[in-house]
Amino acid sequence: MAIDNHPRIRRAAQLARKKPQRETHDRILIVCEGEKTEVSYFDEIRKFYKLNTAHVKVCNSEYGTSPLQVVQYGIDFCKRTCEWERVFCVIDRDDHDKYEDALKKAQAHKRKIRNDLKKFIEFKAIPSNPSFEIWLLMHFQRVERFMHRDEALKTLRDKFILGYEKGQGKLFEKTRDHLDVAYKNASGANARRQRVDLPGMDNPSTCVDELVKLLCDLKR
Repeated sequence: MAIDNHPRIRRAAQLARKKPQRETHDRILIVCEGEKTEVSYFDEIRKFYKLNTAHVKVCNSEYGTSPLQVVQYGIDFCKRTCEWERVFCVIDRDDHDKYEDALKKAQAHKRKIRNDLKKFIEFKAIPSNPSFEIWLLMHFQRVERFMHRDEALKTLRDKFILGYEKGQGKLFEKTRDHLDVAYKNASGANARRQRVDLPGMDNPSTCVDELVKLLCDLKR
């Protein structure tokens, strides 16, 4: 009898095939400032692409909604669980006075915390200026001038996602056919922002496109 055909060898091979395999992609934690809009949006992407909750977790900050509170909650959650390879804190510029502090704090914690595998965790803020709605708006039009968050919300509600309100669900379903447009518009806005050195002139811009691309690339 051939060695590799021995009953014990065959049995071991069968068990190996049946053994659950860990996902090959990084474990990702997404911390949002709002309890509904952003959490619902990213969780909808996770469900749409059938991403396991053990490997992509979306939650809101329990410390509060300011950018600094969101980043601090992400840091503490990360240290407490140690289950992640990548952590993203989704924040809005709005009128928050500690916005720049939040960005600096997130940057300071990049590859400073080790996970349960003793690897450094990638930690990053995902800001939007003025708000998350600018990302949604970029699915439908270019945004090249300063825009207050109320104007962004009103434009969405009146022209593109009729009746849009904060906390609304199914936003990925309503915008995913326009993702290529959003990627292009976000890239253009960010390139223009980087050419401007004056304080307060970084509106409009968003890094949400980076996180969405990452999640979409994990689809099975």
